[in-house]
Amino acid sequence: MPSTPAAATVPGIGIHRLAARDVDALALGVIDAEVVERLLETEISFRRLALRAILDALREQPAATDPLAPVDQAWDLLVEVEQRDPAAVRAVIDRPFAGAWATRLLRRLRGRLHHDVPLWVEVGYLHAMAAAAAVRAGEPVELAVPAHRGVVHLPSLGHARLPFWEIWETAVVRGTGGDAEVIGSAGRVRVDRGDGGGAPTRDVTVWHPTRAARAVGVVIEDADPYRLVDRVVPPVRLADADVARWEGRLAGAWQVLRDGHPQLAAGVDAAVSAVVPLPVAQRFRSFSATSGDAVGSVELTEPPDPVDGAATLAHEFRHTVLSAVLHLCDLIDPQAPPVLRYAPWRDDPRPPHGVLHGIYAFFGVTEFWRRQRRLAVGADAMLAHFEFALWRGEVLDTATEMLRTGPLTALGRRFVTGIRTTVQGWLPEPVPVETRRLAELATADSRALWRIHHLEPDSAAVERLAAAWAAGAAAPPAAVPARLVPDPGARALDTRASLARLWLADRDAFRRTERAGPGREYRGASAADCALVAGDRARARQGYAADVQRDGDDRRALVGLGLAIGDGEPAGWTLLRRPELVRAVAAAAVDRGGEAPDPSALAAWLLPASVQPDEPDASGQPDVSGQRLARDDAAAAARLIRE
Repeated sequence: MPSTPAAATVPGIGIHRLAARDVDALALGVIDAEVVERLLETEISFRRLALRAILDALREQPAATDPLAPVDQAWDLLVEVEQRDPAAVRAVIDRPFAGAWATRLLRRLRGRLHHDVPLWVEVGYLHAMAAAAAVRAGEPVELAVPAHRGVVHLPSLGHARLPFWEIWETAVVRGTGGDAEVIGSAGRVRVDRGDGGGAPTRDVTVWHPTRAARAVGVVIEDADPYRLVDRVVPPVRLADADVARWEGRLAGAWQVLRDGHPQLAAGVDAAVSAVVPLPVAQRFRSFSATSGDAVGSVELTEPPDPVDGAATLAHEFRHTVLSAVLHLCDLIDPQAPPVLRYAPWRDDPRPPHGVLHGIYAFFGVTEFWRRQRRLAVGADAMLAHFEFALWRGEVLDTATEMLRTGPLTALGRRFVTGIRTTVQGWLPEPVPVETRRLAELATADSRALWRIHHLEPDSAAVERLAAAWAAGAAAPPAAVPARLVPDPGARALDTRASLARLWLADRDAFRRTERAGPGREYRGASAADCALVAGDRARARQGYAADVQRDGDDRRALVGLGLAIGDGEPAGWTLLRRPELVRAVAAAAVDRGGEAPDPSALAAWLLPASVQPDEPDASGQPDVSGQRLARDDAAAAARLIRE
């Protein structure tokens, strides 16, 4: 990779290159706003190439635009407007959602995506962009565009809401150079090129302009049909009061970044141009998302406080950067099969690209909390220490496993090695004992719950073990393999981690939640979970044992029992390292006509069968589903067996 951009090989056409030192800097956590801006310039080119591919594909399917004008007519309008007002065209086609639309439509035109939205409607987003650019520039225009239940969206400007006769119709955008209007089958509305009001109204004929959070310079996008990842959705218009509240929330989050994380703030300023507002989420379960097709946009639940919002932006900023990098170079071998893997920040198994994205995003989260814990005080500092301790361990372990078994390219190995090296340097940094205890508990809980939901032990080996248990014999010391069988019902695997956050951040709220019944607040939470988080392992152990006795297939309680016992005992070790094996053998023992085994006794008995070598499987491929045990784990188990 050259250290300086190469000269263009075709006159008038540039080539985007990223210097090796810039890739290394990104992997080591350095944020250079200039590099971020160059990456975003590549995204503009990427979108325009996608647009060029759409035009080529549609010329082979001329009927795809009916009942709209031919696609070349919309394109010619864009070209004419750009010649007079380039800024007006850039404001429309360089938006993140133009990228989301373009890549989605390309997948559809190539037969890789099917949807009940008529094809001409999706193609018509180009017509809407052309009309919007003309209106922005004050150029004459008369062009038909799609209308869905009377809603006509003009990207970057806003949307008109009109009376309608059909679910899908056409409307005409007509502009004379000064004023513009949208004319539907049963009404018309004037287009406002400003960014003023637009409060909810009973009038069915109204114009709603796009609005922005002025304090931070980002669009608050509640209308564009391509604003959500992998979905086409109608507008969900926010009231003015809601927009004002969002402005305040975003301003607070940006201020946290500017005050304590100036480099990150500069990067976020450069990278994020639009926020898609989502309803407020449960405490400690904020949701956010970005798409590699819509780099520059962030979906975000309403932040409960400025620090939470800042942490979420730190997370999504890294996703944004990595998405742009991956459009320039391969970090994952494109020829490798997308084998699913464990990712500690997800309930579901993830493909290699998803794991890599998670590593880099939570690398950014870890770095944020590393700085923030030095700025916070009291309970806020304890929560920051917990987040730092939790994610530095999870990022380090996941990066290490990717380097060991992941399908990384040479550049990908270099990138992940940089992340791993940086996080390793943070390991000696001390955190309070209580936050370390809870971070270790959350880590063990996540891995064990993932295993018990997504791994299935070899059925023949399970039957042999169940027969040996019924006969009162010792467990055969043969390793029991497991295969990945994703459980689509796996949900809320972070419940105990959420309770740990509540314990650290607001002890009074934790006690109220405990008294009212923790399951009302956090899905699947129990009194035993509260006891465990509070450090009362004896009460937690009794509670989990009772829960398992009531429901022998309570996977959360079974793992909780292992957490309460601890991995210093054989039962705890097996319940945390091979919970799927304990569950399967217990079920097989019952199926054989026996009584449900005591889970602690069964887990201790299974210890000799729980140790697996850290080597390739029978196919010669390294295991990447999380089912094998590390060498240090195997050594610890051997010591327990000897004792």
